[in-house]
Amino acid sequence: MAKAIVLVGPDGLALAPATLCAEAMEEARQLNLPLSVQVLAQLTAGKEMRANGDSSYELYQAGQCVAMLEIFDPPAP
Repeated sequence: MAKAIVLVGPDGLALAPATLCAEAMEEARQLNLPLSVQVLAQLTAGKEMRANGDSSYELYQAGQCVAMLEIFDPPAP
């Protein structure tokens, strides 16, 4: 199933448009989407990722929260 991932700054505003990605390799090939693990690795860029609910993650660097990731199902077409 496709997911959308958005990086949110400390001010609560999106830092870039949401990235649509796939969770499985076959789905990624069929839909020509990046894998969600690849997108997460790129967006976290070595920062510590802590769960903050079911679909939200806080990103920490040097002990301070520097951003959040929101992962959600994209709207149906």
